[in-house]
This record gives sequence, C-alpha cells and structure tokens, in this order.
Amino acid sequence: MMKTTLLILLTALFGVNGIATAVEDEGSIQRGQAKAFYCTGCHGYNGMGVGAAPPLAGQDKADLLAKLKAFKQKKSSLMGLQLARFEENDLKDLAAYFSSLKSTPPGQASYERDIEPIIQWRCITCHSAGGEGARKSGLDLSSYQALMEGTKEDGELIVPGSPETSSFMVMVTRKDHLRMPFGAPPLADDEIRVLRTWIEQGAKNN
Repeated sequence: MMKTTLLILLTALFGVNGIATAVEDEGSIQRGQAKAFYCTGCHGYNGMGVGAAPPLAGQDKADLLAKLKAFKQKKSSLMGLQLARFEENDLKDLAAYFSSLKSTPPGQASYERDIEPIIQWRCITCHSAGGEGARKSGLDLSSYQALMEGTKEDGELIVPGSPETSSFMVMVTRKDHLRMPFGAPPLADDEIRVLRTWIEQGAKNN
C-alpha cells in the first residue's frame, strides 16, 4: 500500500518519464560491468586494485562518482585520459558497478568478487547453455553450483582446499593446445593466483 501511494505521488510530481529518468540517473550495475573492462588493467577485474592502484570495490557510490568526475577533469593525467571516453552517465554506471562489489579483507578470496568475473569474461561464452564448450564437454559454468558439480564424465573439477588436484586448475594452466580458455589468450597471472587462493581457502560461495 505504501509503495503504491509513493508511486502515485511521484507520478503526480514528475510524471512517468520523470520517474524513469530518475531511476536511470542512478546508474546501471550491468552496464557498468561491461564498461569496467577499461579499468581492469589498473584496478583489477574484481575492483581490488593491481599494484599501487587503489581498490574501487565497495566504495560509496556517491563518493566514487565524485572522484571519477574529478579525475575526468584532469585531462593530462592517466586517469583523465582513461576517463575521456566516458560521458557522465557512463561514470554513473561505473560507480554503480564498483560500489556493488564486495570488499573483502586482503588475502581472502571471494567467489562473487574474484572468481565469477573471471568466468563471466573468460569462460561463459562457451560454457553456458548453448555454448560450444558446454555441448562438447557438458561443463556449465553459469553458476557456482554448476561449477562445483563439474561434469558427468569427469566429476568434480574443483576440490576445495586442493588446487593441485583440481582439474579446473589443470585445464587453465596446462601448456598444450588443450589449455582453457580454448583458442583464446591464457588467464593472466593474477587470475590464476586468485583462483588458486580461492580453492585453497575452501572454494566457498562467498
């Protein structure tokens, strides 16, 4: 009842288009995830920063948006050059995405923050419903549960606590033509490292 009353009030004040615009102005996590590709070189695919680059994951959305806008004005700086391609709505999307990520303690790997983005960017095209990899191997990586189930033929691919005996690690680190992702560049060292750490820490759905 309260939600209905609020919607009627907002419609009276702003109209339907005004409400849609207000929601749109908040930024989109989904669009932000796609645009974050340009940020991963310094801030990591999980938003936790690489080297001296600061972490963005879990920051307050409004504060992060203000920082992005300020850096965009510094046109000769590295950040200014990177952000030059983005309009204000793009910055809102980036702020929405990075603020939505978990900021876990240093050294603690997270499936949602660390592992799922790797799978989404490097594996899911083939290993999801209808994908070539899923058809040929039966391996579906579209969810944590599917990853942990493995395949009917090979069984579990992840052995919690033991990356050395986890077939998934073998597949992404092998040096021959069967290395995964198949026909694509290998996983980066930091991606391999966080996968190994996550498995060592129990491969939790965290």
